[in-house]
Amino acid sequence: MDKILKLIKKVIPKPIFRFIQPYYHFFMAFTGNIVYRFPGYKMTVIGVTGTNGKSTTADILCGVLKASGEKVGMISTVSIEIAGRRIDNVTDRTTLGRWKTHKLLRQMANAGCKYAVVEVASEGIAWYRIWGIPFDAAIFTNLTPEHLNYHKTMENYKNTKGKLFKKLKSSYNWKKTKRVSVVNADDTDANYFFGFKADEKYAYEIPSRTARAKRKGCECSHVVKAMNIVLSSDGTDYDISTENHNYHVRTGALGKFNVYNELAAFCVGWGYGIDPEKMVKVLAEFKGTKGRAEKIEKGQNFDLIIDYAVTPDAQEALYSSLKKISKGKLISVFGATGDRDRAKRPEMGKVAAELTDVVIITDDETYTEDSKKIIEEVYAGVPESLKSQVKKIPDRLDAIKEAMSLAKKGDTVVVTGIGHQKSRNMGGKKITWDERQILAGLLKERKSAKK
Repeated sequence: MDKILKLIKKVIPKPIFRFIQPYYHFFMAFTGNIVYRFPGYKMTVIGVTGTNGKSTTADILCGVLKASGEKVGMISTVSIEIAGRRIDNVTDRTTLGRWKTHKLLRQMANAGCKYAVVEVASEGIAWYRIWGIPFDAAIFTNLTPEHLNYHKTMENYKNTKGKLFKKLKSSYNWKKTKRVSVVNADDTDANYFFGFKADEKYAYEIPSRTARAKRKGCECSHVVKAMNIVLSSDGTDYDISTENHNYHVRTGALGKFNVYNELAAFCVGWGYGIDPEKMVKVLAEFKGTKGRAEKIEKGQNFDLIIDYAVTPDAQEALYSSLKKISKGKLISVFGATGDRDRAKRPEMGKVAAELTDVVIITDDETYTEDSKKIIEEVYAGVPESLKSQVKKIPDRLDAIKEAMSLAKKGDTVVVTGIGHQKSRNMGGKKITWDERQILAGLLKERKSAKK
């Protein structure tokens, strides 16, 4: 159906297209619900929204819910799972098309899933991709500048995200399920999301004076905290603290940002009565989500990590955590996406230069923009005093090879922007590009060359 929309877009004037586009999206959502018989009413549906951390949170939550012994379904940017059967999401889209989403939910319902976890993007909300889905729980991870080429302002972006939480009380609860909201209390917009009605509200946080100030005056049923956090290159140790108990967690997931993701999933599980000890076991077994702070292991003497991070805030969270656990230099390889929010490009350059020791700016996905222009806009944000540690290498493969050649024992190379994807849009055309496989191949070549 999206092909039909693209065809229409080509043959009619832009003003007319912009006028009819919302009606098209709504029509598709409405008919999708009818054809697949409103499948969301057969399950407890949990939506995960925010700028960063959605895919990983959805992945962890899927495991937590399965700890209840029930069948679970999931739709995320990275994967699709139906009652234990998981496949890659090859669309490179967070919230799938209206018919596709409802078709998958119907398959989950038919497979006997009790829970459905749906990653929800702001554009997916704006374009009616989740219309007709009766959400029972909603998670807010964080809000940082992204998609402003579409939303124009942060206020519009925030209000669009808020529509997911509004759904918790916007319709009659035919399913008689508990409506649960879970909010990152450390985010500056936490109180906005706490303001929506729910049967139970959960705050999760890593305690600090700032966190307490942000949550001041908000109403929430429960507060879940992460205490005594110890980061390492093999995972993270911390304690989950609730009103009555502490639970020690040793997880294979890297970084402080993943502690937030695990707390969010724990809150939902707690809200639906899942045994905390079982949830802690799930967290202990979690090694991370494909293409998200994922360590590529092939016997090298330096750490090679791949991540999606396409915003300055995601970069900052990733680099800050890796800086603490890296024994040597931190070498970053990244670019910026074409035909997207240009304002974040210099910020990405600034963050990388300030938090990593060597920076290589390269192509990400250019779409229809000029590669050199994108790289220069990223480079423009690098402080003058730090420009000497920055290299510009347009060819992404050459950039990755250069970073690996510079790495010495104890160093960490982190490649961001593509993550789990298996293709890139270059010049308006998709090319095959499985970065996880490419990195593993390069490591294998290096190992063979040393013999």
